[in-house]
Amino acid sequence: MYGNQNQYQQQNGFQQPQQAASPVEMSLDSVMQGGSPGLFDKNDPVGTSHQGEITGIEAQQQTDFQTGVPLFYPNGNPKPQVVIHLKTGLRDPERNYDDGVRVFYCKGYSIPNLRAASQQAGVGNFPRVGDTIRITFSETKPSQTRGFADAKIYSFQITPGNPNEDGLEQAMSDPYAGQQPNAMPQTTRNYAAAPQQPAQAASQPVTAQQATQILQLKAIGKTPQDIAGMMGLTLEQVLAVGQSSQQGGQQPGPEF
Repeated sequence: MYGNQNQYQQQNGFQQPQQAASPVEMSLDSVMQGGSPGLFDKNDPVGTSHQGEITGIEAQQQTDFQTGVPLFYPNGNPKPQVVIHLKTGLRDPERNYDDGVRVFYCKGYSIPNLRAASQQAGVGNFPRVGDTIRITFSETKPSQTRGFADAKIYSFQITPGNPNEDGLEQAMSDPYAGQQPNAMPQTTRNYAAAPQQPAQAASQPVTAQQATQILQLKAIGKTPQDIAGMMGLTLEQVLAVGQSSQQGGQQPGPEF
């Protein structure tokens, strides 16, 4: 099970999880530029479309636009969103040294569309860094709450990146990359060790970026099984990240 039931507090008539402070990765460029600008302008008409290569993708909890307070559903569950950074050909003449990186917040009705487009592209339930994504403002849906603007709904087209491109470039620059130092030829005495290699590969540690995504998905209520399926990892790899975060001296939080 995730978390302890006593890690909740009453607010506005329903229980809300206590939010533990966690470090947020920032780039020097984003700080000096004031953050990446949004992919779409509020006045863009239906049909507006932009495309770019994904440079970062993560799950976050929605926050109030004015106060920054985390948002929850009436049942106490956090409202999720998928934050996508992508490198585009857009340039703002009023931004010095604009690198074309834009941010898109996928939420509400658009999340199922992103999942469907990812599955259709064969990349799983969500796109990865290196994939190319086209995002289109496809329609609006009338708000169910008086005084709120209509919901904007977006559609997606995803082109998978080449997962072997970085490895190929490294191999071309270093023909000995990936080889273990002082490797000795195996003799017939070592044949019994061969069947253990797949198990060793399956238990390889995840990357720092994958670990961050695992903890973020865990924070919005995803089970270890869900996370493993979404990220194409083994259950043991996902559980190892949860155990590592506890042993690393982080503040108490939900456990796998």
